[in-house]
Amino acid sequence: MNRADGILRPAADGWELCPLTAGSSRVADPDTKRLALHKSLVLGLPAASCLAIPLWIPEGAEEMAELELSSRHLLKKDAAVGTIPVFEKDGRTLSLAISVVDDGIPPEFFEFTRRCEPVAMLFPRRWADVIVWREPEALCFAIQRAEGCVFFAFTGERSVDVHFTGLIDRTVARLRSEGVLESTPVKAVLVGSFSDDDRRRLGDALRVECEQVGNFPDPVLPERPSLCDPPGAKRAVAKRARTKKIALGATIALAVYSVLLLLVAADLGWQRYQLHRLGAEIAGQQDEAAAAERLVTDWKAFRTSIDPRLFALDQLAAVASEIPGEQVRLTQYQYDRGRLSIAGEAADVSQAYEFQERVKKSEPLLDYEWTTRQPQLAGKNKVRFEMEGTRPDAATGEE
Repeated sequence: MNRADGILRPAADGWELCPLTAGSSRVADPDTKRLALHKSLVLGLPAASCLAIPLWIPEGAEEMAELELSSRHLLKKDAAVGTIPVFEKDGRTLSLAISVVDDGIPPEFFEFTRRCEPVAMLFPRRWADVIVWREPEALCFAIQRAEGCVFFAFTGERSVDVHFTGLIDRTVARLRSEGVLESTPVKAVLVGSFSDDDRRRLGDALRVECEQVGNFPDPVLPERPSLCDPPGAKRAVAKRARTKKIALGATIALAVYSVLLLLVAADLGWQRYQLHRLGAEIAGQQDEAAAAERLVTDWKAFRTSIDPRLFALDQLAAVASEIPGEQVRLTQYQYDRGRLSIAGEAADVSQAYEFQERVKKSEPLLDYEWTTRQPQLAGKNKVRFEMEGTRPDAATGEE
């Protein structure tokens, strides 16, 4: 637990903030903005919200305190129970069993506190045997011994009168009979705004030396936390824990998202680098591509001059060599920039088809894509046929 940096405790007419940092002064009725400045604030529980009962219990059996309070029908609904060990004797522990509720505590205070202590536990040890103070609604008192506070209570009385002093006197007698106190009190202190008559009445009734101080002394935190958190404080702790988990989950999710964004950005950067590199390579190859394209163009221009398969007379010879006999004769032969048109006559359809197939399979004419028309009758014992061939590099009509 972090070291406390302030204590918020009830006073006679409200609440008082006692900063534990050097050079800081007390603040009456602080607002939430002032409370939010403290990271480890201790909340002093009013006596009105607590019920304290001293119990002798075996060592290590703190759960018996709650059973004892329950058996006495002293537990309020939703009350939280804690035990504060005071001292050990004969194998038993005198513990102050405390039942705490949210009564009298502004709910917003729980949002800023990290630890709760009954206000009676914040008085200095060995300061006085009986301490009397005023909370907003009525008088309260605490009884101490050298080891610490052994009892405190909210009385409901508003003045130091015979009823109030009689209540303290009867409580002291009961605590002595139970072995909680070994002797009668010798000193009492009135804390806050009390008159000299109040001081004399209390001293005379308890037969003790009585002192009156105007302000609360500087609070002293017990070395061991009392663990007396009221239900509202426990709910605030659970809420902070949930908020912390949500914040942690959000932080982890944000970190994962950031890593994913970084990886995506790195991948995009690599892709851009690759595109830039490929663009540079393509730009560097444009001259080579242009030179290759010019070479292809030049080859097309000169091929008809240097490739024997493109000579018109050689092609005509190849076509004529495929004539199956005297029954087939050519009537038209035309070559124009890679396009070849052939027309002729045959004695019958079968000879016309035979000639067309032989032309298609002729080795010098294999580069042509041929289209043929169905032979047509052209007279008695005569059919006319036509076929056209086109080379892949044939010039188009626009060239």
